[in-house]
Amino acid sequence: MEAFLYFFESMPIWQKLIWLITVITLFWILEGYYPFQKKSYKKWRHARTNLTLLSFTMVINTVFGIATAGIFLWGQEVQFGLLHWFEAPVWIELIISLLLLDLIAQYGVHYFLHKNKWLWHLHTVHHSDTHLDVTSGTRHHPIDFIMREIAALFAVLITGMPISFYLLYRIITIFLPIGHIRVLLSQKN
Repeated sequence: MEAFLYFFESMPIWQKLIWLITVITLFWILEGYYPFQKKSYKKWRHARTNLTLLSFTMVINTVFGIATAGIFLWGQEVQFGLLHWFEAPVWIELIISLLLLDLIAQYGVHYFLHKNKWLWHLHTVHHSDTHLDVTSGTRHHPIDFIMREIAALFAVLITGMPISFYLLYRIITIFLPIGHIRVLLSQKN
């Protein structure tokens, strides 16, 4: 398990980018051949809009990546966070970290984006996609994404998780928008 986690910790940025591009491209092509629903729309134009928003997200992600690296270095140096308070097997620490990260940075922020009127106006960028496909999961207003990144930094701080847990979480969440889209489509029928 530790070797598996080290793989994500030591993966160069270019490999992470290849993961992202490969997964989105693979599922985008699969959706073209095996659509969940038959719809005629300009798939390339639609993807261009969503991938443009993704490019803003990637710039924001780069800036927050630097901040996140600083948080990890500081947290490990001073032994700050929940995981430093007790000893547990690595898989238990991983589960605790992933659950708290998802609860705070995804569910918590998403909840507030839906409940606050001003934030909802930002979040409608995500919900306004009329043709759902794999690129729809990348469609976020930049401020919406900044809020998620700040919450993720907070989750990293309070858990004291190692960077490998965080990177594994980021890789896993590349696949999650696909499931989110399928749930939305099934609710429309």
